[in-house]
Amino acid sequence: MLNPIKMIKPDTFYEKIEQQDSFVLNIVASWCSDCTDQQNNISSLVDTLDVKLPVLQLTAQNERGVFIDQQHQDLVDEMGGHGYPRTILVIAGKVLSTDNVEVIKQQDLINLANKFNVLLSA
Repeated sequence: MLNPIKMIKPDTFYEKIEQQDSFVLNIVASWCSDCTDQQNNISSLVDTLDVKLPVLQLTAQNERGVFIDQQHQDLVDEMGGHGYPRTILVIAGKVLSTDNVEVIKQQDLINLANKFNVLLSA
């Protein structure tokens, strides 16, 4: 994978929005087996993107149903609520395409990258 995933906290997300950065945000929960399975295939998404964007990962919960803190819960709610993993595209500080939940398999991640490519070229 050309683009390693960087772990972030909500403050970093909001700083990047304010700086009008472009990136992929992957919201996961440490107890989520789908999130673990997705990590084995996430390079398919990264490698298929036409524009090499940073992939940032935020762990929202360590225990099922219990957010790390209020900031994590607020960010998850703002991005569409629970459902992990949730993969989000942010272009120039604008949050786009937040409804990508449980995209886990290699081909599904390639399809998601192609969806993001269309948004990136618009």
